[in-house]
Amino acid sequence: MNLDGVFIESDDGIATLSSAHGAPNLEALGSYNTLDFVVRLRPDLHQVLESQGGKLSMRECESWDVAKAFSTYLHETVHWWQHAGTTAGLMLSFLQPAHAHMNRNRLDEVLKAHGAVKPLLGLAEKLLDADEGRDESLNFVLNNWHDLEFFRKLVINPVELVGGVTGDPYFVSVGHSYRMAIGAASWLIGATLDPNYEVLPDPRDWEAAMTDLCETKTEGFYLGSPIEIPPLGVKDIFEGQARFSQLQYLYGASGGHLSWDDIRDHGMLKGMYCHAFEKFLEFADEKWPAAVDDPIVGLFLLICDVALSPSEGIFLPMTDPSALIWSTDPAWRFIFLCRSAKAEGSAFKRSIQAYSAEEYWEVSQRLSDLLLSPSPNELATSIARYANEHPEWHRLMEEDRTFDYGEVNLPIRVLLGRFTRMQIDKLTAPQFFCWPGMCLTSFRQAISSETAVSLFSEHEALFLNRPDLDVYPRLVPGREEQTLLRLLNDFYVWVSMYEMTRQWLVDDGPFAYDYKWLTSKFHHDEINGWADSHFKKSTGVHPDDFAILR
Repeated sequence: MNLDGVFIESDDGIATLSSAHGAPNLEALGSYNTLDFVVRLRPDLHQVLESQGGKLSMRECESWDVAKAFSTYLHETVHWWQHAGTTAGLMLSFLQPAHAHMNRNRLDEVLKAHGAVKPLLGLAEKLLDADEGRDESLNFVLNNWHDLEFFRKLVINPVELVGGVTGDPYFVSVGHSYRMAIGAASWLIGATLDPNYEVLPDPRDWEAAMTDLCETKTEGFYLGSPIEIPPLGVKDIFEGQARFSQLQYLYGASGGHLSWDDIRDHGMLKGMYCHAFEKFLEFADEKWPAAVDDPIVGLFLLICDVALSPSEGIFLPMTDPSALIWSTDPAWRFIFLCRSAKAEGSAFKRSIQAYSAEEYWEVSQRLSDLLLSPSPNELATSIARYANEHPEWHRLMEEDRTFDYGEVNLPIRVLLGRFTRMQIDKLTAPQFFCWPGMCLTSFRQAISSETAVSLFSEHEALFLNRPDLDVYPRLVPGREEQTLLRLLNDFYVWVSMYEMTRQWLVDDGPFAYDYKWLTSKFHHDEINGWADSHFKKSTGVHPDDFAILR
């Protein structure tokens, strides 16, 4: 089985929030970056897929070259689903926007008190050195920045990044950082759709409990508390889920002939692409499965799905604040789910035989019950009810139907619209989102061809690169092309503002402009002017007017 070059993906999707956006990497076959929301493929893969006339379902495709190219596209599409269709991914997608939205009034107060200076970290140091006292608004902004950054590091890659968290003077506790991240997500969703918290849980309802956890020195919730970290992070779960979905697709496209030896010979199970699966086998007490469609692989992908679906405090009420860390962190959820599967026994671990909706609901419900966590069914049912009964949420879904979104908080509306649509569709076809590789070929026929094609078309990423590596809106059946172009333009106005705000807070030196990841069709002066004008519209200050402190 010739698989040369299929499995070299970039890890841009786990880039730190202090790094650059997803500049094109001609060595990587594909990438997804959390900061720019773009699925990228190498030009030659675009050409292979476009040779099929834009039909991306592999059910009728007999070309192995096309199957390999599509498998990379599926891998990156799964990353889009992770960030726009799961609660854990949605929280990560909201981190950068949160700094601009949540801090807006406080940033105005900082500008009024201190003028336009950059970075605000440098301003805080200057005030401290001069012993000029504490600026409440500045402290609020920087505390928010650090709390969300600590959450990101502890969730994405705790083993490698925990040292940079615990040694930081801004760090309070794991529980505090997680509480702030949940609060940020809840605030963004509430401000956009439910400002009076008529259907969403109000984060203020469990503030007193969080204070008690700190005052009683409950581990994980007070300053100086011991820190226990899991042996993997959400990046491992993301990559494991995407890789094994990709492998199941290729297995089906090969007619069941793709072997583990083929896969290993081409380096497809190295490093972060296999780490979560190896931990799954360890905690579930299982040996390596016989084939790629083995029930054990199906269980692994289901556990990834459930691990990425915490819902308490965001979409459903927080029932036990003392369990906030374990109920929110995808890695801890993953470990507890693996151990629960082990405790249920061998027959339970082999429940995934047909890769059916019935198997998904039964196994995910049992594991969620053992985790004492709302199940994916409870989450999806609640989201569907909100969309049907709450007027503002209902209006959002009409916007999502046409892709003509309201201007206020536009990126948040876009992501929430896509999240809601995926949750609604998950109620009718959960097996497609859990095991897409098994649904996109006719080898096991886990779902009808028509349903698979329709769901994949509906839930592809909104923004893709093309062979010229520029970013374009995906042309979606039933949506007007001009509407999609306007969505692209409006969305990236906001993204540029988020990036400029981030630089204002924490980056040394003048504002940097690197939009080659977005377009090559305009001179840099035009792009700079575009970013500057929108930043000034948002803040009232032109970037050139900022005094650089360091």
